[in-house]
Amino acid sequence: MQNPGGPGPAETRNVIIALVLSVAIFAGFEFFVNGPAREQLQAERATAQAQVETPAATADGDAAPAITTPATREQALAASADARITIDTGSVDGSISLVGARLDNLNLRQYRRQVDPTSPEVTLLSPMGAPFAHDAFFGWEVQTGETAATLADASTLWSAAEGAQLTPETPVTLILQAGPNMTIERTISIDQNYMFTITDVVRNSSSGALSVRPFGVVRRQGMPEDYVFNGIVHQGLIGAFGPNNSLHQVNYRAADRHARDKIRGRAGADERIEERQGQGGWFGVTDHYWLTAIIPDQAERVSAYFDSRTENNVNDYRTAYRGQWREVPAGGEATYTQRLFAGAKQVEVLQQYQADMTIPRFDDAVDWGNFWFLTRPFFLWLLKPLSELVGNFGLGILLTTVVVKLLLFPLVYQSFKSMAKMRGLAPKMKEIQERYAADKARQQQEIMRLYQTEKINPISGCLPILLQIPVFYALYKTLTVTIEMRHAPFFGWINDLSARDPTSIFNLFGLLPFDVPGFLLIGAWPIMYGVSMWLLQALSPPPTDPIQAQVFRFLPPLFTVMFAAFPAGLVIYWTWSNTLSILQQYVIMRRQGVETQLDQFIAKRLARKPAAAE
Repeated sequence: MQNPGGPGPAETRNVIIALVLSVAIFAGFEFFVNGPAREQLQAERATAQAQVETPAATADGDAAPAITTPATREQALAASADARITIDTGSVDGSISLVGARLDNLNLRQYRRQVDPTSPEVTLLSPMGAPFAHDAFFGWEVQTGETAATLADASTLWSAAEGAQLTPETPVTLILQAGPNMTIERTISIDQNYMFTITDVVRNSSSGALSVRPFGVVRRQGMPEDYVFNGIVHQGLIGAFGPNNSLHQVNYRAADRHARDKIRGRAGADERIEERQGQGGWFGVTDHYWLTAIIPDQAERVSAYFDSRTENNVNDYRTAYRGQWREVPAGGEATYTQRLFAGAKQVEVLQQYQADMTIPRFDDAVDWGNFWFLTRPFFLWLLKPLSELVGNFGLGILLTTVVVKLLLFPLVYQSFKSMAKMRGLAPKMKEIQERYAADKARQQQEIMRLYQTEKINPISGCLPILLQIPVFYALYKTLTVTIEMRHAPFFGWINDLSARDPTSIFNLFGLLPFDVPGFLLIGAWPIMYGVSMWLLQALSPPPTDPIQAQVFRFLPPLFTVMFAAFPAGLVIYWTWSNTLSILQQYVIMRRQGVETQLDQFIAKRLARKPAAAE
């Protein structure tokens, strides 16, 4: 684990390499993967939005779209203004289109597009024919012999009472004459948050029984307007369905590849991305902070699927399902209730729905990751309560980090105590190196014998630190995926913890009267992070290998540049974590009687110069 070429290399290898392992994964991914992916996305988006499609009507919206002239969202809404029902609640506003009874116009009242509270509301759903179209609709099929015909789909015109308005207190009722002997009455209600309840009553006035089945579709055309590729947060198709309601996730990029394979005619490309049969569950489309998902009756046997295609340079993503066939007797009726969630992924709201409506794994709409057994407790038991206690999410991050450091202190103490013992062996190790300089094999043998004599395990100081990496990765993941950090203010110049530090050293952090290009935005917090990393290195002597020492000296400025593009909340977290590590390591080393590089650095700066000879 260590190079016995000089005094104290274990400290550097254990601390610095462990730090690099835990941080380089995130920083490198952001710098070398996320950055180029964003540039590619911008190019694809510019091409894709050159043409906007409006799908023709089928049972589940699968027909090839027709090309229309690109329209703004406002123009698309104005074109159907006479056939809409207003939605007005404390959490959302918008309208339902009577064409298809589509939920295709929804804004989130409690969230703004920018930090400015007067900026426009976040738009979640938009009508087909507009840029960034995203909607949901529900329909019915009727069995005719061995085939299925459509009773209601995305283009069916419903009717409603004049002046109908959907609020938490006033549900709305839509009526559809689905045929000479068939009517569908749909009641739509909404709660105070983001859950729509859709109850259909299918009535059969014919002289014979009919078999019908429900279906539902969530679809999106093109990437979201504010989409930013982030490899640590799932964005795309998502659902818990099929046998055992297991979680299925297909991100936008994978769905794009599937759509391109269809165009190229590759084997298997005509098959849907995912298709499972099971009971209940949920399925939809998720973005970083928002979710649109269908929740069928949890007793319903459903066939659910994910799919994507490219038409006229626009990617079309969808999740859909078909329910089971049911018989509507002559002169009788059948009733079916399902739900649609369309809103913000607030953990407590998702968990409340999960408990009250028995929706399996609904809070997994938040991408907790493979370390969910750590990320969930971090958020639910530490970060959220502490943030609410002090009234600031940034302070909650700092307090959470302190608690985690305290919980891990026994591991850290043993690690640095082992390092101190290794440091005590430095003179003997140097003597062995000099004595057997020409015989490297003998040199290693003598070093191992020294370890055995002193009863020291050379890797005992490294393992405890390595065990901490999953813990701090989980905390990093928690900060990335939860909506609470979005637009959350800190102190000073940081008014949005989810955005990068807006300052730059190249205009003296705003003192000089000119704007700095984005690639030169190296703010105060990334610089403080670089300084904290340098100080952490300074606690231990550098490696005796000149190349290795040069690499370590280069790391602080390299990570400063990389972290400049990270959200400020994450940079503050890592800076604070480094600061606490510096304090821990310094105190433990001094208690073990070890003089650190930082002590030597301070001593040199404070040493008095000898008086000049008279």
